[in-house]
Amino acid sequence: MSSEEEFFAELHPQIVEILGIAVMQVLVEQREPSREALIEMIQVLWQEDDVDLAVELALDVLSLSKE
Repeated sequence: MSSEEEFFAELHPQIVEILGIAVMQVLVEQREPSREALIEMIQVLWQEDDVDLAVELALDVLSLSKE
């Protein structure tokens, strides 16, 4: 396994956790779980002081355009 693959394998559970928390919070607030709502929720839950690489990657995953 390359170092890049190892890097993403280690961060994958953290990214999934961040996305799951955002989905649950959006649903609790009875909002439509759209990409935009999830991005907004992640930005609210993880303010600039709390942002780490996993949060940035979760936002990147949601921000990718559909192909």
